[in-house]
Amino acid sequence: MKTSFPSTALVRYAHNKSKQAILKRMSTSGYQLNSHGELQTPEDNSELVLCRYCDLLQHLPELQPGEEAHCSQCGHQLDSRHPQPILRPILFASSALFMLVLANLFPFIQLFAAGSQHQMNFFDTSSVLFAVHHPALAILVWLLIQAIPAFCMMAVIYLKLGMIMSLPGRMWVARVLFMLKPWSMVDIFLIGLLVSFVKLVSSADISLGLSFWAFCLFCLLHLRTFQVIDRREMWARIGVNPKPLLTAKAGLPGVSQRLKVCHCCTALVPLQQMHCSRCGSQVHVRIPASIQKTLALLTTAAILYIPANLYPIMVTVSVGQRTESTIVTGIQLLWLDGAYPVAIIIAIASVVIPLFKIVILFWLCYLALQPQSDRQDISTWVFRWVDWIGRWSMVDVLVVAILAALVRFDLLMSVYPGPAAVIFATVVITTMLAALSFDPRLLWDQSNENEADMQQATAKEIL
Repeated sequence: MKTSFPSTALVRYAHNKSKQAILKRMSTSGYQLNSHGELQTPEDNSELVLCRYCDLLQHLPELQPGEEAHCSQCGHQLDSRHPQPILRPILFASSALFMLVLANLFPFIQLFAAGSQHQMNFFDTSSVLFAVHHPALAILVWLLIQAIPAFCMMAVIYLKLGMIMSLPGRMWVARVLFMLKPWSMVDIFLIGLLVSFVKLVSSADISLGLSFWAFCLFCLLHLRTFQVIDRREMWARIGVNPKPLLTAKAGLPGVSQRLKVCHCCTALVPLQQMHCSRCGSQVHVRIPASIQKTLALLTTAAILYIPANLYPIMVTVSVGQRTESTIVTGIQLLWLDGAYPVAIIIAIASVVIPLFKIVILFWLCYLALQPQSDRQDISTWVFRWVDWIGRWSMVDVLVVAILAALVRFDLLMSVYPGPAAVIFATVVITTMLAALSFDPRLLWDQSNENEADMQQATAKEIL
């Protein structure tokens, strides 16, 4: 039995608007309010779009600044519009880069303990790890908090300037930008700094340098830059959006109408076509071997999760005495010191979230192999939530990097990363890759018709 869904995306306001503004929008464009108070738009003058979470083909209306379009089936945000779509991202990204330069020029943090002092620069979070023979961890931290965020801001500036003047290589820059976006972790590093301060405040005095405040501004500007980017609008300026066949009908799954969506630029691609005609990315009807790859990565993460909690993640050398602490013992020390909120945050980020994410993704793989049920809405929402929150488990690894760079008092006291730091970072990265490998559309298309279409399309792709 097939279920029919609204053929037009639901429009919501990104910010609170008055009732008069909503009524004016309805009167000028033919919008109507549905039972949930959302704007149901007319199908005239709208383009077709495929939801990458549930594969529903629907009309995407022309949006006004401050509006968002959400999938009428699973609720995923399809598009949004912000005022001044070129100027604001350029200003935010340029300011963020300037603050990042300042964060690397001046003292970041100074630590005073037992008559000694140590000054830490922002770059020390990576360079000290090299000095203590942890090159893999040093490169990872440098990529997550400096290289990738800096590239993302420069890419935004380049792409937005490319909307005004014709610049080469915009396709490649846009593809890399959205591929690297989840791996920019300056916000997690900021939380790691706060956790480190709580660990040290009882035994040392902390002085915050100019670079610390510059980094805080960089973090806020970096997050704001991504918030004001309209992805579909930017891709529309880079290349023309391919038009689907006239026979395509909104309100039905794309695979049943011989259509698939490009995950890079969100363009519609005919089922028999291997590459996107706009960005050139290889497009599959579903992620190839999605369940198999996800299960393999999850199994790897589950195996590594055991030594990550058994081996020490941090080693403290104080007056010649060596103290090793695992993730759990570190949480216990924070709790005994009375830092209950921080202990709870670390416990959730380092113990609960990785384990919860592994279990949930195993459960989603199981659901994807079962006949279609009424659990698609909740399972898709759970997947989006797990995919977003999983990166926050990296906070414990960044805390170790911060303490290793900050607590350097030679024989008096020094902190070094333990073997579990690299192992736990591998667990977090593996679970993130598992979420990227899982195709949530498998939760929606277990009917016989769709399964036959996918098998036929997959066979053509192999040939």
